[in-house]
Amino acid sequence: MILGVYDNPDKIYAATKKLINSGYSIEDVYSPFAIHGIDRLMGIKRSRLSVAAFLFAMTGLSLAVIFQVYVSKIDWPMIIGGKPNLHIPTYIPITFELSILFTAFGMVASFFIVNRMFWGKNADIIDPRVTDDLFVVAVNIKEHKTDVQALNQILIENGAIEVRERIKED
Repeated sequence: MILGVYDNPDKIYAATKKLINSGYSIEDVYSPFAIHGIDRLMGIKRSRLSVAAFLFAMTGLSLAVIFQVYVSKIDWPMIIGGKPNLHIPTYIPITFELSILFTAFGMVASFFIVNRMFWGKNADIIDPRVTDDLFVVAVNIKEHKTDVQALNQILIENGAIEVRERIKED
């Protein structure tokens, strides 16, 4: 893998665009903050987190309603304040809160599972300076026969302050 280190988000965006147009395989772009439009440029699909959040919320909502109906109608029926046993408006606060709780815990669990962030696993940081103020574009040279000299030249021409090779451990 060849790494091009940049000090400006505009330069890395232009370099990424140039590399993609030249037919190189970009593994990833690392930055200390989000760069607007780079995910679309790299062809990264939209996240399915909204679908997962909806499913977690519906699970919480269903369990809340089932539990409340079971308790108030079947297990422990009581008439309080003249209200019927199965009074739906009284279920709204608990149903809402359980939907939010299931969504929050489900999204945290999904985040850790999808990103393979398990207990005891050390992070593979491509370059420690990325967490501070630099940007790195990682170009995959193993998939295709890549002319490394031409790749280095493209990176330097587009403003790279450093170009180096890194062997990725699988």
